[in-house]
Amino acid sequence: MKPKHEPEAHAGRSSHQTRRPKKRSGWMDVLLFYLLPFIVVNGILFILVASKPHITIQVADTRDYRTTTAAVTVTSLLPIREFTSSQEGSPLEMTEGKKGRYTATITRNGVIEIYAKSLNGMTDIQYEHVNILDDVAPLVGDQYSIQDGILTLTLDDSQSGLDWTSVYGVTASGLSIAPVSVDKQTGTFTFEMDEESLIIYASDLAGNPMQATFSTHMELLNPDGTPAASAVSEAEEAADINGQTLSDETEGSAEEYSEAVPESETTAAAAAQANGTNAADAASSQTPDPSESSGSSGEVSIYINTTTP
Repeated sequence: MKPKHEPEAHAGRSSHQTRRPKKRSGWMDVLLFYLLPFIVVNGILFILVASKPHITIQVADTRDYRTTTAAVTVTSLLPIREFTSSQEGSPLEMTEGKKGRYTATITRNGVIEIYAKSLNGMTDIQYEHVNILDDVAPLVGDQYSIQDGILTLTLDDSQSGLDWTSVYGVTASGLSIAPVSVDKQTGTFTFEMDEESLIIYASDLAGNPMQATFSTHMELLNPDGTPAASAVSEAEEAADINGQTLSDETEGSAEEYSEAVPESETTAAAAAQANGTNAADAASSQTPDPSESSGSSGEVSIYINTTTP
């Protein structure tokens, strides 16, 4: 029979063998309660201070070569407190859609400038060049001619294309005429030219107009197609005036010398006068005659004005 005190001894040994929890080390407390909070807080502050807005600009293709659409997206961690848009220095009106999205209708070529400033003072600026719109009028080709009263010329437009129905001519008397023939593959037109000048009008599919004035005379043309003063006539008139002045001065000098010098010297002066008159006649004979520079020689002068007629 076992003694009664043995169970108490066994219970004492079990309680003695129970392990106590270990104490947490000091460096873990520093890491959890000091270092990590410091890194997190300062990281958040750095992100808030250094965060910049981001701008993207997308220009859509054009269908009519007159307008296009620009889409602007501004992404920012902080609210945007300043936003501006312009094109070539002029304000560009934009419509705000969803948060940070803007759209604008572009009607001319040029550089788009978008500027955004966030709440922390950080800024971003982006540029986009628009060059897909047609703002150039049709051009007259280098090959043109006037033969047997028929004007032949070529017209070309590299962007929107030539509006074939817009091409017509106006004579010097103000009569509108249609082309005699049209070759759409080469852009060649022919017109009857019964008068001395003919103004050709045309426009492209974007509505850019042009006008070109053709003349069968070698003369300067004003921007409106009317003949200007002939340079040859002005030169001949100036030569005649100078020649007359020179002749008067020579005659007066000869009369004065005939009274003051001997007869032999007077004869020499008369000979010099005759030589001067012959030189003047030779110079005038080298001046071209306006009648010889007319349209009969086949020469053509042209004035091209691409502004609105």
